[in-house]
Amino acid sequence: MFIRYILTLLVFVVALFANTLVYAKDIIKYDLSESEVKKYENLNHKENRLIAYKDDKNALLLKLNQLAHINASRKKHHQPMVELDILASRVANKIAREAATNNFMGHYNLKGESPYYRYALAGGTAHVTENASALSSTEFLPSKPEHIASYMQQAHNAFMAERAPNDGHKLNCIHPHHNYIGIGFYLHKNQFRYYEEFLDRYLKFDDFNATVKVNSKVLLPVQPQKGKHLHMALAYYEKFPAQMNADAINRQMSYNDYSDELAHKILPWDLPVINDQGFIPLAFTFQKKGLYYIQIYLDDEPFITGPASTKNKVQASGVVIEVK
Repeated sequence: MFIRYILTLLVFVVALFANTLVYAKDIIKYDLSESEVKKYENLNHKENRLIAYKDDKNALLLKLNQLAHINASRKKHHQPMVELDILASRVANKIAREAATNNFMGHYNLKGESPYYRYALAGGTAHVTENASALSSTEFLPSKPEHIASYMQQAHNAFMAERAPNDGHKLNCIHPHHNYIGIGFYLHKNQFRYYEEFLDRYLKFDDFNATVKVNSKVLLPVQPQKGKHLHMALAYYEKFPAQMNADAINRQMSYNDYSDELAHKILPWDLPVINDQGFIPLAFTFQKKGLYYIQIYLDDEPFITGPASTKNKVQASGVVIEVK
């Protein structure tokens, strides 16, 4: 049994006038340890992907305060804390900048790329689910750090204020499987955009080819983290994305986590054995041009017998293979 997840209503748009905005006096400032700041400064320095969207020290400090704010929400709902992911934060910065400067709001960019495809193109391999928010004003928005912090906290608070059944953002914020998050923002004149990229990062990947030709064999070597066990792998096909304009993006208020076309499956009883390097080499062959989104599911216990199901399993892969 395959459980299909559709991410609906994961766009929250705020339209406020300048004279009604709540500013820095409402910011919650969290204590950040010197060791935590240093840790993320080092990670930010070492990450060499998407350098054009690298955070400076001030932006990083704002995000660490926002990370603490998000973790306060998770703690309130008895969920484990998440860590900041530098690459996912740059992916979030990139879409936030494009959205603010082109006056659109949504989960797709102007190339028509979905959240998981944007993250995969940057080199990400974890499973990602995205929250997005927009703030607009009739006048230029104040841009001091305390204002940015206020905008981000207001956006996250709005997510957490949702009520069922329209509580997609909130459920994403407090999902028990999330262990990392990318945070991105951009302010352009009277437009502010904010993105949360929640990650389920439980797999280590050995080298693999993300771009192949039709009918070429793809080997995806994976290694679950300690305490997790490979359950199954599914590959979903979709066409290469098409260009979208701002109006089309604004109308697209949700996105599916994967398509309707299941192209390949490796069920529990078909999983290969671990190789000498400690990886499980998942083999795929794709027969037509397009994108193949690899969903890898993990369980807390090794599979012994019974039906295969994705229910309550950890979605641990955001790999996208381009077949040309």
